[in-house]
Amino acid sequence: MFTDEAKIKLLMEALSIYSPTGAEHYFAEFLRELLIMNGFDAKIDDVGNVIAIRGEGGPVLWLHAHMDTVPGFIDVRREGDKIIGRGASDDKGPLMAMTIAFMESDLPRGTLVLTAVVHEEGDSLGTANLINGSHVPRPSGIIVGEPTGINRVVTKYRGNAKIEVVVRTRGGHASNPDFASNAILMAMDVYDKLRNYLRVGVNYEDFLATPTIMNCGEAENMIPSNCRLIIDVRIPPGKSCNDVRSAVAALSKEFNNAHVGIKWCVEPVEVPVNNPTVRAVSRAIIKVLGERPVLARKWGTSDMNELVKLTRNLVAYGPGEGILSHSLEEYILIGDYLRAVEVYKQAIREFMNIYG
Repeated sequence: MFTDEAKIKLLMEALSIYSPTGAEHYFAEFLRELLIMNGFDAKIDDVGNVIAIRGEGGPVLWLHAHMDTVPGFIDVRREGDKIIGRGASDDKGPLMAMTIAFMESDLPRGTLVLTAVVHEEGDSLGTANLINGSHVPRPSGIIVGEPTGINRVVTKYRGNAKIEVVVRTRGGHASNPDFASNAILMAMDVYDKLRNYLRVGVNYEDFLATPTIMNCGEAENMIPSNCRLIIDVRIPPGKSCNDVRSAVAALSKEFNNAHVGIKWCVEPVEVPVNNPTVRAVSRAIIKVLGERPVLARKWGTSDMNELVKLTRNLVAYGPGEGILSHSLEEYILIGDYLRAVEVYKQAIREFMNIYG
């Protein structure tokens, strides 16, 4: 249906529409109009997700990816074998490959659903709306479009918690050696104690705690009387949000001038490596790429952590390298993007046959 150049052009158009979390509307309209112009029924639901459905009956396969990106626009351009732009890897490369596969696939049986969601980089509002709603057929399996690498399938993600530390002290003149009233030092003390409670390390099996936002102080010559610190915690499989809650409760008792709270927490996820979606994508990689699929795990968190509430027949797969996600050097290889379209198309056929 689409030439390779048309597929590349569509991706570059998608990247040109800036869509950080909470501002996905214009991109959602672009995606909906693309589907409608090519003869498919597509709608935008009440939170901004784009949903398109083909076929009927079982099994039901979701192609699931997100429309939002982290903030920071990157000029969209084509350099050699790369397409550069914010979201090229995470997640518009996988999403546009899925969208084209949705439109081009021969559907032998069952129902195919494209779910392009909002807020994945934030609070997963779009996915939560799908999980709690009844406006989309319940999935027999889900392929989650994420930058895993062209020959890798992912069955394991770490969990994620966002911790907020707010410190209030009396402050004072910077010439006063009263370090006990320094809100910045107290906030960092909370961070250090959190690392100890969670036994933070650098291995996949360890907790990771990363300070991401810090807003403190009033003037250059004042002891800061206020400080707000956000800490991103990654939770390894085998641990849980309860471990984080216990650490936060202990910190709250220890620091009288600090409020320590959890903004949200998502559990880690690990699904069977031989579930139908893993097998379908693995077979597709073998047939399309002529390579053996590589079983992988991700250090981050994705909507897969939430989608497990619907089914454990899950796999994450898509073009792009996760190490480029959220960076100022974000790009996708053109060859990987085009090959991913064919892998998704073959995976759809494989899933319908396997599940049957």
